[in-house]
Amino acid sequence: MKQSKKIFTRMVINNWGGISHKVMEFHEYVNLFSGKSGSGKSTVMDAVQVVLYGSIAATFLNKAADDAKNRRSVLSYLRGAQKDGTANRENMDFCSQLVLEILDTGSNVTTCIGAAFEVGKNDTDVRRYHFFSHSGKIPEDNYLTEDGTPYTIGQIRKLVDERKNSDDNRGRGDVNRVYPSREAYLNTLYDVIFGYIDPGRFMTMEKSAIALRMTNGTGQFIKDYMFPRSKEDTVSTISEQLGAYREIKERVEDLEHRIEILSEIRAHNLELLQVKTDKIRTEQILRILDIENCRVRLEAKKLDLEGICKRIEALEEKQEGLEQQKKIKTDALVEVRAELHASDYGVKKKELEDLETTIQLLAGNSRQWREIRAGLSQWAEDEDISGYISNPTLQCLEDVLGGEVTSSNMEKLKKGIQAAMELIEEELADLNERIRETAKELKEKQEMVEDLKNDRKPYRKELKSARAQLQSELSSQYGRTIHVEIFGDLFDITDEKWKNAIEGRLGRIKHSLVTEPQYALDAARIFRRMKRREYEEIDLINTAAIKRDEPKAEEGTLYEAVRSEEAYVDLCLRRYLGRIYKCETVEELHQVRDGVTPDCYSYSNYIFRHLREMDYTRYACIGTRVSKAKLKELEDEVFDMQKEQIEDIQMRDTLNQAQRFERLSQSPEQILSLAGAADELERYLAKKDQLQQELKELEDGTRTAELNVRRETLEREVEDLERKIKSVNEERIGRAGDKRIAESERKSYEERLSLLQEGFVPNQELLAQVKEVLMNRTEQAYRRENTELLAKLSAQEESAGDQRTSARIRFNNEYPAYGFTSLEHDNDVYDKVLDQLQQDYEPKFKAEFEKQYLLVYHSLRENVIATIHGEIKAAYRHRKEINRMLSRIRFSDSTYQIDILPADNENGQFYEMLMAEELDSKVLDNDGFDGQLSFGEDTFYQKYEKQIERLTEKFMPPKDEDGQKRSLHKQEMEKYADYRNYLTFSMYERVEDEHGNVKKNSVDEMAGRDSGGEGQNPKYVALLAGFAMLYMQQSSRDPRIRLVLLDEAFSKMDKERSEVCLRYARELELQLIVCVPDERLQSLIRNVDSVYGFRRHRNQISMMHIDKGQYLEMMEGNAGKEDVKDGRKQTGTDTAAD
Repeated sequence: MKQSKKIFTRMVINNWGGISHKVMEFHEYVNLFSGKSGSGKSTVMDAVQVVLYGSIAATFLNKAADDAKNRRSVLSYLRGAQKDGTANRENMDFCSQLVLEILDTGSNVTTCIGAAFEVGKNDTDVRRYHFFSHSGKIPEDNYLTEDGTPYTIGQIRKLVDERKNSDDNRGRGDVNRVYPSREAYLNTLYDVIFGYIDPGRFMTMEKSAIALRMTNGTGQFIKDYMFPRSKEDTVSTISEQLGAYREIKERVEDLEHRIEILSEIRAHNLELLQVKTDKIRTEQILRILDIENCRVRLEAKKLDLEGICKRIEALEEKQEGLEQQKKIKTDALVEVRAELHASDYGVKKKELEDLETTIQLLAGNSRQWREIRAGLSQWAEDEDISGYISNPTLQCLEDVLGGEVTSSNMEKLKKGIQAAMELIEEELADLNERIRETAKELKEKQEMVEDLKNDRKPYRKELKSARAQLQSELSSQYGRTIHVEIFGDLFDITDEKWKNAIEGRLGRIKHSLVTEPQYALDAARIFRRMKRREYEEIDLINTAAIKRDEPKAEEGTLYEAVRSEEAYVDLCLRRYLGRIYKCETVEELHQVRDGVTPDCYSYSNYIFRHLREMDYTRYACIGTRVSKAKLKELEDEVFDMQKEQIEDIQMRDTLNQAQRFERLSQSPEQILSLAGAADELERYLAKKDQLQQELKELEDGTRTAELNVRRETLEREVEDLERKIKSVNEERIGRAGDKRIAESERKSYEERLSLLQEGFVPNQELLAQVKEVLMNRTEQAYRRENTELLAKLSAQEESAGDQRTSARIRFNNEYPAYGFTSLEHDNDVYDKVLDQLQQDYEPKFKAEFEKQYLLVYHSLRENVIATIHGEIKAAYRHRKEINRMLSRIRFSDSTYQIDILPADNENGQFYEMLMAEELDSKVLDNDGFDGQLSFGEDTFYQKYEKQIERLTEKFMPPKDEDGQKRSLHKQEMEKYADYRNYLTFSMYERVEDEHGNVKKNSVDEMAGRDSGGEGQNPKYVALLAGFAMLYMQQSSRDPRIRLVLLDEAFSKMDKERSEVCLRYARELELQLIVCVPDERLQSLIRNVDSVYGFRRHRNQISMMHIDKGQYLEMMEGNAGKEDVKDGRKQTGTDTAAD
């Protein structure tokens, strides 16, 4: 006997999108919507979804389009908004209804569900709406009043009240209601009307089916919708045991944690005591070494001091003897010198010394004059410099160099040189300015030459930058390259006679930026944001406005001398040149409103003016190609400018040298004195020769010669004695310093030894040990060894102390009730607490913990593990049933099957335990635990101890957490109680060749490897099977709906595969509403039951019911076009033209 079900039979649409009023009929099985993109198929599908989901949210509207720019809303549908910005029902108040009619095939009871809206013309969102349902069929007026307007919400309420008392109210439950909330509507809809189906699964699956999106793969889809989770609340069953277990577990862990920290404190304390002992012994060894070393050094320093004192006494005696000898020799020398000075020889010797001093001064003056003469001669030798000196000055210079050095000549020469320097400095300033200007202009022209050589126009950098930025932003906006050009690059001048005139009149306009007219306004918006100082001299032409105005060109204007290939550029030329007349004389200019002559004499606005020469020479740029003549002209200019600049630089260097020439900065008297120094020097040199001759004659005398010899001998002896005295004195002073140092060091060693011995009582055994070691090793090596050991011990002491303090602080922070401070000198209080915990508390809590854990283990095994074990085995049986159902649908040589494997994530570690054969025992011990098996005797526990402990941790409830965290943890616990999380669900294609060989291909791998059709097959198979499982009935008491919505269905599948899927859906008793484009209609029509053709005309949607039989006859060639036309019938009341 065929099982009863609920099917959707009709739908009423009033004022929705491009539909004013429609009534549609649905078949029990496959209903097909055919039409082009935008014809209105999704409009109807969205209307169905609003009623099914009880929602006006935009999240599910037009999902198959997947177009981010085509977002729709319920309000836009109600107003009938169109892509062109208009709306069918804008600026008006209206009502709207979306109603579905449902028939129960078992009881023949009909129920209607729907949504009613009231929209005001100024409403910005949907404010007045209600979902409703009523018994019986759609009323004959189709929810329209006598004047053809849809019901108001008040009229809907009236209809619902009337149906409460009608004969149609024969169903179960109260369905005649206008619902106050979405929740109330959905509760009645999915329980009473739809037959008690899961609303969450239904909505998710329908939304997935609309656009066939299984973003997490078919495996996740199978898990969520074909294998529902268990309804048993295993988490609550073990909550009390877990709470008690957690409490004793925390107490035991706390006890163990205290013992652990206190044991750590004791270990660090023992380590610290041992390190301190070793450190004290090492410090004593080093102290003994320091004392012995200091004693030895003190004795050595006393011996050194005694030797220094003896040497100082010997030096003082020697110095005294040398002083006596020096006194005798000095007295004799004084007597000899007095005798020589009293003679003529002494007088003349003194005169000679004075004369030599004067000669030295005159020689310096003479040399200085020669330098002045050399500096003055440079003014006459350099031809470039001499040009700045006047002829009188040059004559005066020649006289001075010739020897006529007078006060008058020097004054004239100084003034002439000063005047020349002023001229040179002025020339230098002009040269420097000219060199800077030339360099700047040269750089610009070199850049222009470089641009021209590379086939580029020499535009200034601001224009290039603005063009690049505008083009970049415009291209980014459109997602492709949009060219921005410079106006002068887009046309050519055909008549050379008028070239300069055109260049001059276009002036700044020719450097303007332009785009094609369709991009002009977007370019203007972007250019408005480009507000920078360097862009203030740049213009953007509105080509869209020029194209709109379509300017005309007058005959005889400059427009006749230009040509462009682009239509919009030609319009711009008409605008800017089409009214400027070509004239030859002033009289012709006078006759026109705007004109220009070939020599760039312009007339405009009643004003005559000369065009700027720079606009048609240096800044001339019009032309689609680079001008070779312009390039040659610029290259010649660059060459001339480089040559001129080199000459200027050479001249500047020459003039700079003049600044170092002689300028006669001294007074004329000083210069005259220097000029006469040479003659005086010759006179003094002659006088010197004469004095030297006279002294030689005196020295040849007997007594004088004897006295000179005696004087020289005494002088040498005195000098020798002075050297010896100085040497002895220096040594004596040095030794005195050594004595002070030695005395200071001796005192230091005495104080150090006293300090080392103060309060130190050496260990005689250790002292003997040190002395014994020093007999075989050097003191330095032994000291280094102990110093290194002391450093190591100090670090260990610090580390052990820090670790002990850190452990104490950690203990006191966690257990402040003990009242410890962490700064205790010894460790007695901590050791006492540790001994007490180890002796009194640990055994007691260990036993209690063992008992509680045994209780939790049995509860976990019986209530959780055993339950999951049974659910996993049931899932395998359920898979077998589903695969039997899937095997009935065959695609060519393959079928699709579902596979279940252990989870390949961290949950997979529990699979073996959950499927253990020990869990198949039919009898479980639920009595008390006294006398039961221990853990050591439990085979299951021994095999899976680690997994049981991990799973216990997963179910352990949190303590002292807020409600949100407890809720999240509960969700986590429920996840681990869900058998599906320990499995991996997948679908594979089973292919059997002619030899009986079977090959399995994973569906998710095929989706990325095979063609589009082969990738869609398994998704539709899984989807339809999922809906069949959702609607599966355990009894005939509550028939269920069988609806599946598919938009843009089977888009990548061939005819054969599409037919198999439709046949499969029919076998599963599913009711399909399928949207396809027109080109798919011919391949699908044989396997559908009802076809609607959709069309859109003038923002109105019309739908025609297509007679399947006549359509097939047309396909077979048995009917003409007229028969096909007659085979269509329009359903409902259509207010729009076809």
